[in-house]
Amino acid sequence: MYQFGLWVRSVLFLIILYVGTFILFFVFIPTLFFTRKASGCFPRFWATVMPKALRLVCGVKLNIEGLENLPKKNGYIIASKHQSAFETMVFHAIVPNVFYVLKKELMYLPIAGIYFLKTGCIPIDRKGGAKTMRQMLTGVKSRLREGMNLIIFPEGTRTQPGSKKPYTPGVAFLYEQCNVPVVPVALNTGYCWPKNKVKKYPGQLTVRFLPPIAPGAERRAFLNMLYEQIESAQDSLPDPFRKEAQ
Repeated sequence: MYQFGLWVRSVLFLIILYVGTFILFFVFIPTLFFTRKASGCFPRFWATVMPKALRLVCGVKLNIEGLENLPKKNGYIIASKHQSAFETMVFHAIVPNVFYVLKKELMYLPIAGIYFLKTGCIPIDRKGGAKTMRQMLTGVKSRLREGMNLIIFPEGTRTQPGSKKPYTPGVAFLYEQCNVPVVPVALNTGYCWPKNKVKKYPGQLTVRFLPPIAPGAERRAFLNMLYEQIESAQDSLPDPFRKEAQ
């Protein structure tokens, strides 16, 4: 009976997520005719409402730690662990003026692609080689100078909770070239929102912002620092299913 209820609540949330997102696309269309900041109203509102729906329908709560570690001045990089689709959503509601580097195919999605472009996301061709890297770097530097904050997942893809994989050199390249602080983020979203699964399990997720890594370190040293800080913090995150979290 519990599993049946879990399925029902999970499917209901997905209906709310997809239908609600589709409706909001049209509600916020007027913002596309104004500034980038105005266009950002849609992802901020969406990222505020959907986690509330997730909590109400599926019993998935969110605990945010370490907000004091975010730099006072915008124009920094967030390097986050990546376990589920949840973190592609929630950072819009936590961090001001965020943007992502996306594969160019996502720009062809009806309506969504327009929002991606208008809100400052940078499309790249993953097979483009050095030319693509130069174009990406130019775009990222421009957004950072404007006071936007880049969200990047150094693992390159979603990973299962408890698993560890080498971080891609792309984050170290951006750190070195952009000369801005990088804020590591540990999280345990994959327990309640598993990768490629319909079911959402009730519990309390933790997103923990760690002290920023100042610019100026050597590229390899930075990558080692980033890996150690995030993976060590991962091991100390609370159990999302502990009774006191419910």
